[in-house]
Amino acid sequence: MDKPTARDKVIQAAMDLMRNRGYAATTVDDIVKQAGVAKGSVYHAFKSKEELAIASLSDFVAKGQKILADGPYMGMEDPVERALAFLRHIEDKSSQLWSHGCLLGSIAIEVADSYPAVIRQIDKLFIRLETGMASIFAPALEARGVTGVTAQELSVHLLAVIEGSIIAAKSHSRPQYLQDGIRLYRHYLELLLK
Repeated sequence: MDKPTARDKVIQAAMDLMRNRGYAATTVDDIVKQAGVAKGSVYHAFKSKEELAIASLSDFVAKGQKILADGPYMGMEDPVERALAFLRHIEDKSSQLWSHGCLLGSIAIEVADSYPAVIRQIDKLFIRLETGMASIFAPALEARGVTGVTAQELSVHLLAVIEGSIIAAKSHSRPQYLQDGIRLYRHYLELLLK
């Protein structure tokens, strides 16, 4: 494994701080302190805090996608079993992915009306996630001849379930709510695909 660069450290610190404090409450000085780098490292790599936030959001999604791309569903040929195994994998990895919250969801709520460049990036990243999930759900729907719902709609719904389950888990101090939400979504999909 390569030693993290100053840029990597800054992105990780920004992700951690913004996920815990929010975008507005996280200062460049906080990021510098947590990353253990010189302030010039931040401004050498990023023109602004906004640009750093965009890079952090992209990195957050890339790391999550890497975790999810390593699941047993990847080798399955049956599209229905593959879709259900994909959801089981998300359920199994949910704690690793979102036990500290979702950077995309929390920042989206905070910056929706104030930082157009950041919200545009969040929109692009959510669309990327939706498209990836839809590519897994579409063959399952087709295999069972399901009509009245699209793979894209299932993907958007899954993201809503994940984000809502994260909020419920945090607000009730019950981490299990995150896995429960995904498990219930999987049961819904099983019924839909019967």
